[in-house]
Amino acid sequence: MNAPIRSYCRFGLAWALISAGFVGCSTTTKPEKKPGVVEPKFTGLVIEQGPGSLGAEPRKEPVTCLVLHHTAGSLPSSLEILQGKDPKHKVGIHYVVTDEPKPRVIRMVPESMAAYHAGKSAWGKLNGLNQHSIGIEIINYDGNVYPYSDAQVAIIFALCDEIIRRHGIKPWNVLAHSDIAVGRKVDPGLKFPWAKLASLGIGAWPLPDEVADNLSKKPNLSPAHVRALLIAYGYLLEPGDVGLKLGVEAFQRHFRTSKVDGVIDAGTVAILESLVRRYQPKAYRETRFKP
Repeated sequence: MNAPIRSYCRFGLAWALISAGFVGCSTTTKPEKKPGVVEPKFTGLVIEQGPGSLGAEPRKEPVTCLVLHHTAGSLPSSLEILQGKDPKHKVGIHYVVTDEPKPRVIRMVPESMAAYHAGKSAWGKLNGLNQHSIGIEIINYDGNVYPYSDAQVAIIFALCDEIIRRHGIKPWNVLAHSDIAVGRKVDPGLKFPWAKLASLGIGAWPLPDEVADNLSKKPNLSPAHVRALLIAYGYLLEPGDVGLKLGVEAFQRHFRTSKVDGVIDAGTVAILESLVRRYQPKAYRETRFKP
């Protein structure tokens, strides 16, 4: 079986299992040497070379994050904007996933370059994620309103899978733009299929049994505890009640789309505790008994 067929068969089998119901950072110091970046050799995934972008610069930091966006515009207008020709809005992106019946992947910035896609952003100990990440723009006018097609989800999976394996990106570092720009961005939105992708190995997701166990123990809903958990997981929060509310809302937008209101409740905290315990165990132990 050749590589392209193997890649799609693996995805098709996993997708069938889901359908059948069986799948239930402070600024880092710069490295002494510029990290080596190997350009991708895709297996079973066709990448078209699109127009280049001025919204990029040489990469000086290793890639540790993958950030997903929606464009909030059509394919032609998005490709025009992402070329970064406007000196007042010099943006760029590594990959664009189209919204056509048979979606395409278009590369605009090579992975050896840092694209200007994240803007003012932070995650964990990282500030300014352009240098630390690969960015994917998905053509969708508003991912909080319009669902992503199954065909888009399939190609997003294949592209993310390649990038994650190539750079060794951890599940908790597969991020929404709204995760790294709390209160400023809301993409890729409520309709983005995080749970489906996580079941295929793309990104983080809580274990249902752990969430149920947390709920049975009546989670600690104190603002100080919730703030500590959000920060432990990676979110940068502004001080005060407003900053906490925006952080809770950003978290819900990714992990609890049925309730995105920024209000602390047992369900939200149970999910948050499960994620911190699963992916940031040391931080979980440190926050567990704080009031």
